[in-house]
Amino acid sequence: MGERKLAAACLMFCVLGIPTPGSAENAEAGGFKRIRGSAIQRLISGREFSDGVHWRYSFQPGGALTEYAMSRRQDLRWQTKDDALCWRSARGEECFEVWSSSTTLRLQPVALGTPFEGRLSRLVP
Repeated sequence: MGERKLAAACLMFCVLGIPTPGSAENAEAGGFKRIRGSAIQRLISGREFSDGVHWRYSFQPGGALTEYAMSRRQDLRWQTKDDALCWRSARGEECFEVWSSSTTLRLQPVALGTPFEGRLSRLVP
């Protein structure tokens, strides 16, 4: 890939969050596998997704979701829809493709946005 094309791809993906051709293939090459349908629910229900410092999402069985971000708590609802994980917040409905590796979960916005990665752990009662 030429230097100009690489710079344009980085701008589109890194800054604007627009997936570039081959981004799914790159995720798979990086050890990530796309999770779809009911497998999303089995993976995250009763688990916590966190970067370990700034934010965490607690996915309760039955669809309750608690978001903790920068010391603020927000109660939401989550569901799976069209092979994506979705929730509604003050920002509106947000849906994500779910990618998983052996130790990391990546949520890639279906619409514009930057993907984020973290680790899954069991919810502590």
